[in-house]
Order: sequence, then C-alpha cells, then structure tokens
Amino acid sequence: MAPRRPLTAFEKTIPDYRKRILISFARALIVPPLLTSLLLRIVGGSLSLFIYLPLALLSIPIAIGLRSQYSQWSQDREAASMGAKPITRVRGRWPGNLDIVLRLLKSFESGYVLQGFADLFAEYGCATLNTRFFWDDQIISMDEKVFRFVAHTGFTHFEKGILWHERIDKLLGTGLFNAEGNRWRIGRQIARPFFTKERISDLNIFDQTSAKTLNLIANRAAAYAPIDVQDLLQRFTLDSAALFLWGHALNTLDMPLTQPGRVVLGPKGSAPADGGSEWDEFTNAFETVAVLITRRGVQGDTWPLLELFKDKTEEPIQVIMDWLEPLVRQALDRKAKRVEASGGDAKVSSHDDETVFLDYLTDRSDDVEHIRYELVTFLIASRDTTSSLLTFVIYFLALHPDVCCRLRNEVLETFGTTGAPTYADLKTMNYLHAVLKETLRIFPSAPLVARTSCDGPLIIPNTNLYLPPKTQIMMSSLLAHKRTDLWGPDAEAFRPERWFEPALLDKIVHTPFMYSPFYGGPRICLGQEFALNQAGFFIVRLLQRFKSFTLAPDFMPAGSLPPAHWAGMPGRQGVEKIHPAINFTMHSKVRWLGNFFFALFCAEKPESGFYYY
Repeated sequence: MAPRRPLTAFEKTIPDYRKRILISFARALIVPPLLTSLLLRIVGGSLSLFIYLPLALLSIPIAIGLRSQYSQWSQDREAASMGAKPITRVRGRWPGNLDIVLRLLKSFESGYVLQGFADLFAEYGCATLNTRFFWDDQIISMDEKVFRFVAHTGFTHFEKGILWHERIDKLLGTGLFNAEGNRWRIGRQIARPFFTKERISDLNIFDQTSAKTLNLIANRAAAYAPIDVQDLLQRFTLDSAALFLWGHALNTLDMPLTQPGRVVLGPKGSAPADGGSEWDEFTNAFETVAVLITRRGVQGDTWPLLELFKDKTEEPIQVIMDWLEPLVRQALDRKAKRVEASGGDAKVSSHDDETVFLDYLTDRSDDVEHIRYELVTFLIASRDTTSSLLTFVIYFLALHPDVCCRLRNEVLETFGTTGAPTYADLKTMNYLHAVLKETLRIFPSAPLVARTSCDGPLIIPNTNLYLPPKTQIMMSSLLAHKRTDLWGPDAEAFRPERWFEPALLDKIVHTPFMYSPFYGGPRICLGQEFALNQAGFFIVRLLQRFKSFTLAPDFMPAGSLPPAHWAGMPGRQGVEKIHPAINFTMHSKVRWLGNFFFALFCAEKPESGFYYY
C-alpha cells in the first residue's frame, strides 16, 4: 500500500467529514439514551435491564422525531412572522423519508436522468421541494425565479457550503470554481483577462486537433470500421485544452483508438483492453474522482458513512496532483529564467500575446498548490463540458437528419467545403447557434448546481417561499429547460427552430433564468464563449467533410442502451436512444459499477455517409 501523501496547506483547512458524521450520530444515537438513563435514575431509581434497555432504545426515534417536529414548527412560525410560506415538504412513508431516498437512488441507477426528482415535482404539483432526507432540510428546485435569486439578485446570501466543500475540496481546492468570497473575487479578476474576446477569437488552437480528429474519423469510415465518438471527442477537447492550458499537446489523438470488442469500461467510458499510456492513468484517476464525487452528492450528507475508514478519492487525487506538479514547476522555472534575463525584475511578465494559461498563472503566482488546483478546474471546464456538448450535438444530428441537412447547408454556404471558420463568421451562423442552444437546453453540460444559504432566513422574491438558514439548495437547469409552462407543449422535443420564434425570445429576455446552461449571475461560466467557439468550429469542420449521421445500436456495448422499460414512457425517456446521466457533466450511462459511458460509433457507407453507434 502506497504511503499516505502529506496534506497540502489547503487540505489542512478542509472540513473533517468523519468528525461531522460521528458527531451527528453521537447526537442521534448516544445522547438520547444517556439522557434517558439519567432521567430514569432520578425519577425511577434502579430499574431492571428489561425495562431500561427498551426505554433507552425507544428514546432514539422519539428524540429524532421531536427534533424534526420542532424544527418544522419553528420554521413554520418564523415563515408566518415574515409573511411567507414554507417550501413544500416531501412526506415519505418511512422515517427520514428513507423510502424516497431509495426510490431516487434506484432512479439514478436505472431511470432517466433526474427523472426521480421530476416525478416528485409532478406528484406535489410545484417547482421547489424540501426533500427532508434524514430529517434535514435539503431543497431541490426547477423554478427559474429561485435560480435568479440564488445566482443573481440574492447572490451575497449564498455560498458553496460545508457539504460541498467536504465532497470536493481535495480535487478543486483553491481553484476558481471552488473558491468563496474574496478568494473567488481575486481569482476571477485574475482569470477574466485571459478569456477576453481577443484571446478566445483565435481559433487556430482548434485547427490542428480538429484536423487530426476528422482524419481519424475518415480513416475508420473508409474502412467501414466503427469509432468510439465519446473517446474521440474527449481526446479532441483534451488535446485542445492542453494546448490552451499548458502550451503543448498531449497527443492523445495519436494514441491507439479503442476497438469494438477490445475495450474495458473505465469510470466514464471505454479504454483499450491491452492497456495504454501514462496519460491513461491520469485520465482514469480524473474520471474516478468525478464518479466518486457525483456519488457523494447523490447519497446526500450521509456519504461519509461509506468512507469512514478510507477516503476513496485519496489515491486518484494523488495521481492527478503528481502528474500536474512537474508541469507547474517547469512553468515556474521558465518564469525564473525570464526574470533572470531581465536583470532580476520580479515584475517581468511573459509576452503580451501569451496564449498559454499556465504561463499566465505563473506570471501572477508562485503557489504551486494553487496553480495545480486552477489547472484541474479549467481542465474540467475545457474538456468535459465541450466534449459533452459536441457528443450530444452529433447524437441529435443522427436522430434528426433534417436538422443535419439544414445545418450543413448553412456551413457550406458560409465556408464552402474547405474555408476556415473565423470568429466573426461563426457569429453569423444563426442555425448553428440554434442547434447548440437547443442541445444545451435538453442536455445542459452542468445540469445540477448546489448552493447553501448563509446565516439568517430568507424570502425568495416572487415566490413568497421561506428558505431556512444554512440550507442546501440544488437547482436543476435540465428540469427547468423542460417545463411546458415555460417552453410550450413540445418542451421535451429537440427543435432548433424554436430559437427563431419572437415570442420565445421575448420571454427569455424577461425571464432570463428559464435558460441557464452556463449558470448565471456573478459566477456565470467564465469560459462559455470559449466552449461555444470550440464546439462551433468543430461542427463546421465536421459538416464540411461529412453529410449524414446514423445510430448503429447493434454495435453499442452491453448496458449502454436505454432499458426496455423506457419504451412508451412520456417525454424524452420514451424516445431516447442512449442512457443519459450526470457525472459532473452530462454523459450517457452504462450500468457497470454505477459509472457513466457514452459510446457512439461510426462507419461510412456510400449511400448514407456517416454512421454512429
């Protein structure tokens, strides 16, 4: 067993999840019997074990029930005093809503993505619910008015919260996505200039990696051989991200592609059965952590029970940090040489036209630990988010050949079969943007965002809902994007043409958080334009070379097709050809150790162009 690595400076500040859960259980399981024992001795003197033991054990559920009832009573009283109403509480048949927890976990494993929550909203006839799992307030919402308050107008009243930091701090640390308060404000001020229009409009960074990716597709297609599109698009976005983040390609596109029948299933996809490179170890570690953190979120604040004796993220995080640290130190060495060459001027910076994010960071910090966290943060944003978007775009083009044809005509009219896409020209491609927006509406890359209210109760504007202090609230853009009262009776349908309807566009202007694939408010995704530019560039290049896409389910790995019981179900569940699920970002799920997989394969045939499974 490898020795435990020393804790980093930041890790020493992470809330101790073991301490919290043990204190919670001591309060629930030990304190009531002790107080009962003391009370019995005072009141009844010496009692036999046969009387004492049942009374002591009975005190546990009684204490939990009384505490829960008092909590609800005090909240209802405070809500009434503020002229508000409590958020509707879920009421299961079992104590602590355990039956609802099990129902949601089952849905998470075999049901449609977030369908368990969608069913609860339909059952209670509202858009915001208090799940009260294990007697604690936990809010889930698909109400755009709630989104707007949490993300924007009430921004200062919310934070990530202790439950978030327990789950994810070891991976993201002081990175921008994870930071709070002044640390977040400083981090965003530092990072924002790197995502200006001048920098993100340079599409050359995508040209080389796009060409490699399309050549791999063409070679497979010419041989009528399938290709794993998830694996391919993740390599494309990974190599592009590496060029952007630390200035040199990882060349994952040059490594052997996965072969049908010769793959093993990794945490989020396929991997060569005969092994791979050192980078595969990093990727596997990265995806393992993402799976573990997602599971922690699904399990709620009781996830530490499964990790009391071992933090399951420890080993993969060590692989990630060990891999990134040499890159950071090399960048700091380059900085030191620039300073030395300038005669010792510590304020010397890299070239004004610097396009490498790592050098940009090291020019502003010497903190190896912080820079590693930032690289992990932006690697997630630039790799997983864009590959998810592109994968689902191609999936929809396969399902909707009329959309594919119209989009390809726009591409050819704008760029021909060889013209290089430019930032300015991409901005004029209205149908391309409609396809991207519609894909993000149905499958937003970040479909679930959590925040925790700070001290003090709140009234959510325009809802009159009372929000207790120190309460976690989860907002699902995926469910909000499919509300028929916002998007019409065809809300579940993929229809890019809706983005040309004046009535809808006017509604979005006046109700902006009904569409929030990149969150919103002060913490809106800093790299959204970068992601959309990369996706647009690749789709243009793809459609310049290929004209049609067809799903080929016969080649899909076992477990990656939708379950048979989905057939005939309402909404997307009944028409989906893949099994979408959440793991940091949207993916399609394979039912193997609860992990996630998205496998689309292609082979070109003369009569129809491009085949996917």
